[in-house]
Amino acid sequence: MEKLIEIYDFIASKQIFTTIFLVIVLLVVWFLAKMIFRRIAKRLLFLFTELSDEETIEDIAKKSASIVAVTLVLYINQLLPSFSTEMNIIFETVARAFIIVNIASLLNNALDIFNIRHAKKAWHRNNSIKGYIEIAKIVVWIISFILIIALFTEQSPLIIISSFGAIAAVLMFVFQHTLISFVANILISNGKVLKLYDWIELPSSNISGEVIDIALHTITVRNWDNTISRIPTKDFLTEKYTNWQPMFSSGGRRIKRSFYIDQSSISFATQELVLELKNTAPLRKSIETMLEGKEEEIGDINEWLETKGVTNLQLFRKYMLNWIKMRGDVRPDMYLVIRTMPPTPMGLPVELYCFTRATTWVEYEETQSEIFEYINASAKYFKLDIYQQPSGNDVAKLNFR
Repeated sequence: MEKLIEIYDFIASKQIFTTIFLVIVLLVVWFLAKMIFRRIAKRLLFLFTELSDEETIEDIAKKSASIVAVTLVLYINQLLPSFSTEMNIIFETVARAFIIVNIASLLNNALDIFNIRHAKKAWHRNNSIKGYIEIAKIVVWIISFILIIALFTEQSPLIIISSFGAIAAVLMFVFQHTLISFVANILISNGKVLKLYDWIELPSSNISGEVIDIALHTITVRNWDNTISRIPTKDFLTEKYTNWQPMFSSGGRRIKRSFYIDQSSISFATQELVLELKNTAPLRKSIETMLEGKEEEIGDINEWLETKGVTNLQLFRKYMLNWIKMRGDVRPDMYLVIRTMPPTPMGLPVELYCFTRATTWVEYEETQSEIFEYINASAKYFKLDIYQQPSGNDVAKLNFR
């Protein structure tokens, strides 16, 4: 024990050893406290809140643990041999500023959670408070900014607030673009509407590509033709743009495309047509699957077709719907519809609306191409004509009598 006291006195007598020893102890305390309190905070959040978003829980637990860890480090610093007076003031000031930033961030998380809970309530769904929440977030950051300035300057926050009034007009005039960009950056970051490597599209600027940098004043996009575009951050608050990234996250990419049927080729289905379809090798399996289990309902097929008013186009739509479900690369748990649209001079539009499992461009286009190639090849077996405008060959084949 005496030996330990001698070692401690030796370390305390040398400032460099004292500093190294203190830094090591404080780092160990900070690391252990953060690790332990982070786990405790996560368990408490799971037990006493209804949060289901693991990312939010992890973020709140991390910030709470950081506050507790830094507070404990400040307390330990009072018990151990301290830094020099100047270093100690700097250390405590930075630590307290760190606590203020984390508390402000936690308050913003609480505002987000309140907004989510509010939006989930049935009687509040049409009354969005997101705008008020964003204003509250800005107020929280302004207050925390004032407190940090007061901490570093050792002035009362009231004095700093009163001094802002005199220079606010000048600052807003000189730094108006910076202030607007700063606010836009906070809104974009906190709203999580735009992140690095998101695919965005701005039709007004003819920009479509991947976000590679988010700075204060500009957001940099690498377009798909490998050119680089820079857009002012504030434009993302005023201009219309599309973020395609949620589509990748959902696991389904939409196909919404029409093909046109010559209306003169639409007719009632007959028994001969059904038998012909069953005897056509490429269609047999899907036709049998489509009619499977309906034998008792159908009975006399001619009577059934007449009673139901079944057309060759209706058979074709049902067949294509069944064939697409059998493919495996289209999401059956998302919308899957083949519907007729209002007639046009080009014919009767039949729209395919579905979602592919593939979200990358090449695979998506391959799936879409395969489906519409099959549609064009199959229509003739149902006695349907795909409409296209007369071309030179059509005119050449005309016979004049």
